[in-house]
Amino acid sequence: GLSRRGSRVRAPSTAPLSCLLQVLGSNINAMKLLDKIDWTTAVVLALLLGLAPFFPEPHLWEKLKMLFAGDLHRALDWFDLLMHSAPLALLALKAVRELRRRRG
Repeated sequence: GLSRRGSRVRAPSTAPLSCLLQVLGSNINAMKLLDKIDWTTAVVLALLLGLAPFFPEPHLWEKLKMLFAGDLHRALDWFDLLMHSAPLALLALKAVRELRRRRG
């Protein structure tokens, strides 16, 4: 489009995004990255972020109650749910990967 001065408005460059996608797709294996996270760090993150804030009740518990009650409407609530559950999901993925590795 044109700006008020008559010059063209440039669209944002997608070069950084495509570069990042290339790096993530070709050079970094997500499972190897998961393996680099030690168990202590994964457990501490899961406990701290999963249960924070500790008083009056953990956000994750609050958001799960809201989800099952059908009251999770605001974007901030969804973000909170994802942020506080992400370390638990990471811990679960790490555990599943470890169990599969031990089985064969």
